[in-house]
Amino acid sequence: MKLLKKLFKKKTLNVLILCLSIGMGIYFDWKIMEIIIFLIFVSIILRPVSSRLVAVPALFFLVLTPILLIMKRDPQAEQMAIYAYYFLIMAVIMGIYEVRKEKAS
Repeated sequence: MKLLKKLFKKKTLNVLILCLSIGMGIYFDWKIMEIIIFLIFVSIILRPVSSRLVAVPALFFLVLTPILLIMKRDPQAEQMAIYAYYFLIMAVIMGIYEVRKEKAS
């Protein structure tokens, strides 16, 4: 019973943090994609995942960037490069977390 209460409190706190993240994105007048990426970042911090899972979107955006440049869509290519950078940063943070977790075991 205590475990259930503890889990419920933690889940409620996580939902509250995600809602505050959405509110922060709206307050700073971010675009929807930027809010989504920020939510992904916050949720990864709250519930760590493998750095490989985070690296997949980074690779996708990296591949998409030169394709958009070839198609002469420079603003979109620049945005995809920025998103790739964001996901690469998240992958590095998760990689550091995984290494520290392995050393602690």
